[in-house]
Amino acid sequence: MNVLPPAHERTPDGPGILAQPAPPSHEPDEVLGRLLGDFTALAGQLCETPIVMVSQLHGHFTPPAPDGGKGHDHLPARRQWWRFPGQTAVLRSNTDFNLCEAAAGSAEALTEIADLPAHACYAASPMVSGVPRVRFYAGAAFGDAEGSFLGTLCVLDRQARRLNASQRAALPLLARNLAERLAMQREIHRLQQQVLTDGLTGVGNRRAFDQRLHEEWARHLRSGTPLSLLMIDVNRFKQYNDTHGHPAGDNALVKLGQLLRMPLRSSDFVARIGGDEFAVVLPDTPESSARLVAGRIHATIAGALWPLQRISISVGIASVSPAENCDFGALLQRADHDLAPVSRTPL
Repeated sequence: MNVLPPAHERTPDGPGILAQPAPPSHEPDEVLGRLLGDFTALAGQLCETPIVMVSQLHGHFTPPAPDGGKGHDHLPARRQWWRFPGQTAVLRSNTDFNLCEAAAGSAEALTEIADLPAHACYAASPMVSGVPRVRFYAGAAFGDAEGSFLGTLCVLDRQARRLNASQRAALPLLARNLAERLAMQREIHRLQQQVLTDGLTGVGNRRAFDQRLHEEWARHLRSGTPLSLLMIDVNRFKQYNDTHGHPAGDNALVKLGQLLRMPLRSSDFVARIGGDEFAVVLPDTPESSARLVAGRIHATIAGALWPLQRISISVGIASVSPAENCDFGALLQRADHDLAPVSRTPL
């Protein structure tokens, strides 16, 4: 264990309001947020520290959701979750990774630094010299079942101090238990992904589409944001299969699924809802923007290199604005109706 002594004995916590980190850029998903909230609360009680933090330094705590989109590409590679006094949930803010990197590089189960400003290598650290201006740090690194390092569970204080022997022994055990719970959650997430992912193309399947569209429809009704839907058919796909064979047709669908994701935002959702039918859900998107997205999709498909025969698509567009009196079924009918005359002629 690495223990760096304090410059002087601990003094009682003084009054004052603890400054909060910057607003979060990416909130944790609901399950991960609850899990980290429980572990940070337990670590704070166990070590009697007012501040607890979890750092993700490598990999990701959860696999990407089965959204047919960009997976983790829109998330930063390193993230931190903080718990401060009085909080009921963790707060996302990337403040400073230097101390956690030091803990990760240590061969010891626990890295403890009793008085950070007393050590030149840490005195200028953003979390020491700025918000939240901590003086004490103890961090235990944890990894996955394959031995790959993931992150650290850390306890912090605004006063110089030391952990007692029981706390020093318990914090690495708690970090190990957090790693096991994260692994369990990743496995649950993986199984859910299988249920909601099209086995051929890797985008969402019909069940995932129905679930996501209902979620976005409910959000549209709740928040009044516009919502758009694209329905996409592959033109003359039966002829393609008859000419080149079903394996070639499957390969074309796989490539199409990859290409459809390229022009989309991370919040958009693409799914395969039939043999050669795809759908794209576009939250917070009015009709004018949906038509621009459809144009980018068409340009991406048209500009791709197809090994056997060029693939073309037809696109139906349906949108609903807050001012419209439109129900869920009507949105689907609009997209199908818009697609019907187009399906005979490429977009």
